[in-house]
Amino acid sequence: MSFVRNADEEANHLKRAITTGLFLFPFLFLLTSCWSRHELNDISIVVGLGIDKAGESYKITVQTVNPGQVTVKKGGSSNATAVITYEETGMTVPDALSRMSVKAPRYLHYSHLRMVVFGEDMARAGISKPLDFLSRNMDMRTDFYFIVAKQAKASEVLKVLSAMDPIPANNMYTKLETSDKYWSATGSMNLNYLLQELATHGKSPTMTGVEILGNRKIGEKTSNAQYVDPPALLIYSGMAAFKFDRFVGWLNENDTEALNYVQNSVYQTTGYIPCPGAEGNITMQVIRSNTVIHPHLVSGLPEFDVNVRIDQDIADVECKIDLSQAAVVAALKQLSDSKLETLIGESIAKIQRKLGADIYGFGDAFHHKYPKAWHQIKNWNEVFRTIKVRVHVDSTLRRVGTILQPINQITTE
Repeated sequence: MSFVRNADEEANHLKRAITTGLFLFPFLFLLTSCWSRHELNDISIVVGLGIDKAGESYKITVQTVNPGQVTVKKGGSSNATAVITYEETGMTVPDALSRMSVKAPRYLHYSHLRMVVFGEDMARAGISKPLDFLSRNMDMRTDFYFIVAKQAKASEVLKVLSAMDPIPANNMYTKLETSDKYWSATGSMNLNYLLQELATHGKSPTMTGVEILGNRKIGEKTSNAQYVDPPALLIYSGMAAFKFDRFVGWLNENDTEALNYVQNSVYQTTGYIPCPGAEGNITMQVIRSNTVIHPHLVSGLPEFDVNVRIDQDIADVECKIDLSQAAVVAALKQLSDSKLETLIGESIAKIQRKLGADIYGFGDAFHHKYPKAWHQIKNWNEVFRTIKVRVHVDSTLRRVGTILQPINQITTE
């Protein structure tokens, strides 16, 4: 009897082992994570992608890393560039990239893509079709930034070499990331955020513009990176405003600053106001900002109050005033609030009149608060042109610095 029990137990144990093995077998495929791997020697790392319009086709430019020049390698040529660009034309973006394989010696790898540049003509024609490819490509991450070439082609922007960073796309990426944190006249836009804004009714997207200053031909040569004052330089200049997926106009520095305040994307920035009752200016350093948009439905029409609260420090004083006096501090607050209210209010009115694109998100805020009234609006961009917007700024002066009297007053007494 014990022999039979042992045989039964062994049979049951075997059944359990087989069952467990069959259950775990499919998971073995999940552990083979190298099915799509590419050897480093077989790939070209793409860091920049430029998209231009060429008639009915697309002109695509890719900026790839030249590993022999990026790494510190003995015997490397000092005249060679750290990047190589390839251009090709196709009826679609993937068609052009596939045709590029006859020029690029290695497989184009996109996991380290940093910047996507739209030429101004491409942005004006509409960016939804190229975005479809960028959204579907599983080799790409979503943390790269979009910019628009101002009065230039994307291919020209990607060919300008930089002295600070041998890889121009990295230089543009870090420069935009830094500027976005410390200066309110630019803004970063990644893929997820762009797709979200394109899908949002009542909010039109914007992208920072990039401009080529100086000689574009010299900018393509390695000698451009050898000057203290380079003959060609890439700078961020304003923002491109879109209506749906089409570029409709440029925002200048003041318009961009106003936009960032309204959509609550100011982290730190600097501004100045005239000295109260004296000649000169006072520089204010904004250290915190918070904006809330309050929609209202008045007589069946949408109206908005934009409440901006900022904390700021005094960074510089160029006139003779006494910051220990409460009346002086109150005057500074009034001047600061009034200047920012005027800047934002005039900019909104200008965008309403000239572009008619709700880049601020007023429609989205109205939609959330009054969904029934929103669904009765057929064309929000037309309504946006006529809405009333009231701007209210409340600033708080946190610190005046380690001295109360300005230096020029101390030295003259």
